Amino acid sequence: MVKVLDWRRDIAEGLFWVVLSLLLSWLMVPHLPERVPVHFNWRWQPDGWGSKATVVWLVPVMLASVWAVLTVCLWLAGTEKGQLRLDEKGQQWLRWLRSWIGVFFVALHGSVLAVGLGWFSSPRPILMPALGLLFLAVGKALPHFSRNWVAGVRLPWTVADERVWTPVHRVAGRGFLMVGLGFLVAPLLPFWWDFVLLIGLGALILFLLGYAYWLYRRIGWSGF
Repeated sequence: MVKVLDWRRDIAEGLFWVVLSLLLSWLMVPHLPERVPVHFNWRWQPDGWGSKATVVWLVPVMLASVWAVLTVCLWLAGTEKGQLRLDEKGQQWLRWLRSWIGVFFVALHGSVLAVGLGWFSSPRPILMPALGLLFLAVGKALPHFSRNWVAGVRLPWTVADERVWTPVHRVAGRGFLMVGLGFLVAPLLPFWWDFVLLIGLGALILFLLGYAYWLYRRIGWSGF
């Protein structure tokens, strides 16, 4: 069962991140123009605009929604009685990762506000390092998840066998750490580096799919 202290802490932390993002809005909204860039093309040039009200509320609402979904999943996984229940260690790591998601959304909100205020020409100097930190957090957390139904590389082949789950998550953790480092230094490099990162991230995902399937078939063929 979910402890009372746990769900109170979950709600309190979620409110902290939402209130922090709203505080940024409250501080910046008097200085924002009526139309603010909210979408950028592949060269990080603004190609979509929104009202001041949209910019003020969009990311905080997204943050609250994502936090609520993750928290409900965490609670359900903690009350699962079957073999794929998220154990106590896994719950701690998922809460830690969820905190980094809160950091990312606040950084995303700050980057949009900073562009609207004219401090930056694009959100890239803030957004890319924020993504890097989030991917580093994912890479750090993945090897610590035991087989479960809510967190990790949940493929049919990984969920079916612990002997597939463990090596896939070990490799995935290292891969996301490398991707995270690439995003972290992206503002220091030319725009083409962003395409390298996207290709690398896609290649990592495809490799994990293939690696998980290969391990599963290998175990089936060898019979061990």
